Amino acid sequence: MSLVERVDEWALLEDVLTNSAERPSRVVVVRGPVATGKSEMLNAVAEQAEARGLVVLRATGLRAERRTPMAVFGQLLLHTDQVGEQPDGTAARTARLLDDARFTAMLRDPDSEREEHVRAHVMRALTTLLHAQAAGRPLAVLVDDVQYADIPSLQCLQYAMRELRAKPVVVVLGLRTGPGAERPLFGAELLRHPRLTQLRLAPLGESATAALLRAHVDEATAQRLAPDAHRVSGGNPLLVRALIHDLLAHDAPAQDLRAPAAGTDTPRHGPSGTRTLPVGDAYRQSVLSCLHRGEDAVLAVARGLAVLDDAASDATLAGLLDLDRETVALSLRTLEAAGLTGAGSFRHPLARTAVLDDLSRADRIELHRRAAELLRRHGAEPPVVARHIVATGEVTGADSLDVLWETATRARRDEDVSLAIACLHLADEACPRGERRSEILAELARFAWRVRPSTLGPHLNALRAAFDEGWLAEGAVPVLLSGLLWQGRFEEAAEVARKGQVTHGGASAVTAYLAAGAVRTTYPALRERVGADNWPAPQSIADVLAARGGDPRHRVGAALNTVLTRGADPGAADVAETVLQGTRLSDATLEALTSALSVLIYCDRLGRAAHWCDVLLREATRLGGPGWQAPLSAVRATVALRQGNAPDAVRYALNALSWISPQGWGVGIGSVLATLVSAHTAMGQYEQAMAYLDHHVPDGLKETRYGLELLHARGQLHAATGRVRPALDDFLTCGELMTRWGVDQPALVPWRSAAAEMHLRTGGEAEADRLVKEQLAKCGPGQSRTRAQTLRVLAEVAGLRRHHHALHEAIEELEKCEDRLELVRALGALSRSHHALGELGQARMMARRAWRIARDARAETLCEQLLPYGDGEASGADRPARAGEGCPAEELTDAERRVASLASFGHSNREIARKLFITVSTVEQHLTRVYRKLNVSRRKDLPHDLLADTAC
Repeated sequence: MSLVERVDEWALLEDVLTNSAERPSRVVVVRGPVATGKSEMLNAVAEQAEARGLVVLRATGLRAERRTPMAVFGQLLLHTDQVGEQPDGTAARTARLLDDARFTAMLRDPDSEREEHVRAHVMRALTTLLHAQAAGRPLAVLVDDVQYADIPSLQCLQYAMRELRAKPVVVVLGLRTGPGAERPLFGAELLRHPRLTQLRLAPLGESATAALLRAHVDEATAQRLAPDAHRVSGGNPLLVRALIHDLLAHDAPAQDLRAPAAGTDTPRHGPSGTRTLPVGDAYRQSVLSCLHRGEDAVLAVARGLAVLDDAASDATLAGLLDLDRETVALSLRTLEAAGLTGAGSFRHPLARTAVLDDLSRADRIELHRRAAELLRRHGAEPPVVARHIVATGEVTGADSLDVLWETATRARRDEDVSLAIACLHLADEACPRGERRSEILAELARFAWRVRPSTLGPHLNALRAAFDEGWLAEGAVPVLLSGLLWQGRFEEAAEVARKGQVTHGGASAVTAYLAAGAVRTTYPALRERVGADNWPAPQSIADVLAARGGDPRHRVGAALNTVLTRGADPGAADVAETVLQGTRLSDATLEALTSALSVLIYCDRLGRAAHWCDVLLREATRLGGPGWQAPLSAVRATVALRQGNAPDAVRYALNALSWISPQGWGVGIGSVLATLVSAHTAMGQYEQAMAYLDHHVPDGLKETRYGLELLHARGQLHAATGRVRPALDDFLTCGELMTRWGVDQPALVPWRSAAAEMHLRTGGEAEADRLVKEQLAKCGPGQSRTRAQTLRVLAEVAGLRRHHHALHEAIEELEKCEDRLELVRALGALSRSHHALGELGQARMMARRAWRIARDARAETLCEQLLPYGDGEASGADRPARAGEGCPAEELTDAERRVASLASFGHSNREIARKLFITVSTVEQHLTRVYRKLNVSRRKDLPHDLLADTAC
């Protein structure tokens, strides 16, 4: 036996057994909750008693034999170890007396202690037979689980203890505490015994739990796991051993107890890679063993506690189980003493799961049904009641429907998506056709998009059927329109829009939805299908700024419409920033927030767009929902691409594709594919780019803004691989569609500059000049990236000699907006310009600077294009020093080295001063000293391997 934290109790029992032959009888009652070691203690007593020469008679009470007369006392008399030693005829006499006792007991109430179940002379004779088995030696009578002993046996045992008080007899009784566990009269008689000792076995402490662990794991692991093991087991030895069994049964731990999750037993490691205690099948089975070995009332209360969970109280449990509150309170104390519960709830979610799984389906549903009715009468909050309604799968009336709808509304606000969806599905099955059913269908569609967009189709079909049948509420029509447009079902969307305007009038939700600029600019072809006369005029940005409030969707829609129809507008960007600052991410605001990010992108505020996109992505990850994370990742990929960071663009775009299946992406997949094609093209990975062009896309993609992006990306790939004519056709097609749709702005797709470059390759200089000048005229204030790109192409078209200054202006703009790839192109053009002017040193400096940036951006094709202008030497910092060649940087101070490095790559003194936050005079002084130390006379002769990180 393990004497962990049982030293005092065992010392007392040893004292009882010591010199028992010379002492009168002793009675010991070992009390304790279920599975706290009572049986183990009695087994140890039996071993020690036999070792000391005592005759040991044992019996165990069984629940099934609680009404079987003489079941326990018969075990003592017919003990197999002693029967063979009895004189002839004793066994037969014992059997006759037991039969006599049973016959008498059968005529009595089996639950009444006050009736005489066994006649006195029979009890006297049975006591004599019991003592005779000792054959002159001390006697030990051990009865475990006395709470299950039948009344006739207890009366006989009670008689024997009184008659044998002066004999060398030790009686040890194991008694489980709990409701209904004791027989009151028997307990009262025990207290009258002059030599009674009562032991109460308490749960193990944390140190004892650590000692049990130490027998199976090393000291450090035992000390680390002991607090969690004690917390989960409550010190119940059976549960502690179950946890140890789960620990040893897994090579890796099953579940970190510091963050338990219900019903899981997947092996895990702790944060530092150390082993953590598992909670698995052994623990689950031990929980059920504790409950089924206890009283029926305790098991019932455990089941009620599992069903009610946080709503459990003495009153609710009593009402749910039809028990009196005293029995419930005692059962709760018993569960806590057994280590199953703490502070009114299960110590581990797996315990609750085990109890629920142990219920039959019919019993569980009945308990949940009764719980829902009970909690509703007691005025519980709707979510509390709704969980039980959902568990039953039945809606019994209008009140239940109200509870489900209210719970779904709250759950959406509290981000409990699974509960909201469960409530809506059940409400949809029970709700009749009408406005409320429309709201339910619309909410289900929103949640489907958020959680699993690939399942949106059936919800849209249900909304469409309701619309066709004429009972879809006005407020649900925009949800239907949005879903149809996303899936590229434009003809259906146009039909719904036309009918919706006729049905609900000009001031309807349909009209407001169409008036939003985001719809007009994202699905520009829809206006042609609906008809210009039926399409409402969008709100102007001036009106939005004057209003200073309103629906974020309409405000951002007006800003997006302004940017894509009239050009970049600082007011539109400010509106987008305001909406991003003041709007919380939700199903209703996701479209507005992504549109606001698009406004910042088209206004070339890429840094702000990246910041807000990262903020929203963190929020989407915290709240969960692929339908949120995917579009935000796609927008972040677009930002990275426009910043010239092709590797990051690929990473974000692939992440977006991983969140949603191709079927769930709808027309939005066009933007993701466009980013991937453009990014791989920029990195010279043409085969990968071509593979994404073969990806299946919805038929309606070509009628959307995303289709324009993909068409432009395909043109870029054609251009990079030398297919000039297909590339030109793609760019001109972009221009034709954008002009027809009224979204002809270079911030969306700079088709003119791209087409101009293709015309240059085919000798169409005049057409190229016309296109690039038109694009330059469309570049609004603040569009540094778009303007810089246009200036570069203008310089290429007009001749690099004539527009040398335009390239410097483009480079200065690009350094502000952080587009590294376009900066490489501009620097490359400036290098070629210097080369054409015979300024070879400057040409090399520009080419080397551009090469460094292109190398970091993994733009391999651009690197190859720059090598000839750098004399075939990519960077002095990348070649090994020649023998005998000293390092010029060794003679310079850190400040001089930073200034010289920037100067070697063509930066002006003013630019260097701005980058290093020093004055122009200080720059001039540093350069003077640098020229002297390095023995050079001009900037062109400075080496380029002074400080690679600054130069980049």
